[in-house]
Amino acid sequence: MARIIQYVKRTKAKGRFYYYFDTGQVDEKGKRIWKRLPDPSDRSFGSIYAALLGHRSRRENVEALLTVKKLVDLYFASPQFNDRKPATQKIYRIYLAEFVDQLGVAPAEQIERKDIVLLLDKMADRPAAANMVLKSSRACYAWARKRGHITNNPFQDITPFDLGEHQPWPEEALQAALSTDDALVRLATHLLYYTAQRIGDVCRLTWRDVGGDDIILTQEKTGATLRIPIHESLAAELAQHPKSLGCILDNGPERSRVDRVRKALQAFCIQNGVKIVPHGLRKNAVNALLEAGCSAAETAAISGQSLQMVEHYARRRSQSKLGKAAILKWQGNSK
Repeated sequence: MARIIQYVKRTKAKGRFYYYFDTGQVDEKGKRIWKRLPDPSDRSFGSIYAALLGHRSRRENVEALLTVKKLVDLYFASPQFNDRKPATQKIYRIYLAEFVDQLGVAPAEQIERKDIVLLLDKMADRPAAANMVLKSSRACYAWARKRGHITNNPFQDITPFDLGEHQPWPEEALQAALSTDDALVRLATHLLYYTAQRIGDVCRLTWRDVGGDDIILTQEKTGATLRIPIHESLAAELAQHPKSLGCILDNGPERSRVDRVRKALQAFCIQNGVKIVPHGLRKNAVNALLEAGCSAAETAAISGQSLQMVEHYARRRSQSKLGKAAILKWQGNSK
């Protein structure tokens, strides 16, 4: 066997010579990939060799460039990323992985606005996920420009999908879910409604978090630790379920647990003629607290939200219920 020109080997078998080009690639077993060439006396040898050499050179040039994947890895290792809240880091890792899955091998400097628009449009059936891909990858590129790794800004003038607002559940859907024979739906609805928390925080609750008359939880998004008094209706529901060392709602990996609970709630409501998202129950809870006469500060003590967010959530509260609560308070103070 002898080398005759760059990346080509010659072998001899049964008295004949055969020529192979080293592509520079390996297969799934790590074995080098060679492409058969015609004999150098063949008129097609030169053009085929030139094409294979060109493909190899382009691959080597791309590998030498800073690809999107390499850029994202640099961002993950940066102090700026690691100074973010653990919950934000977790979310960014999930959605930057989708970004890398689509554009990871491309040179980061050569990504254009049209590439990002196409990526997001492919995710149009998942607008919330698309918006998170946009937010996390935009943050990565902003960091990279400040560090001098790249100069382009393919995210310029790209707006997120309009998600609208999560609406509170219709009263009939709420009451149906609170009284259904479906134990998972009933328990999940009680926990979400009577704690006014996000589905992820509720799905992480364990029986150890229930102590005496309170539920103690730390919100993943804000890091705030809350001590929430247990509503008597929630206490009655919890009493119907056997205690364990695991989570109250379901066991298994957190992400799949949240997905199972979300899908169970949505399927139940669709069967009852309404299309909702579990987060709408947070608005139901905020409205119920305000309609019962609680102040914004008292409501925020349960939900863990800012006073401004409580008021934002409360825009659909019932004026008639608020009016009745106000009159009762007025009458009580007059005696």
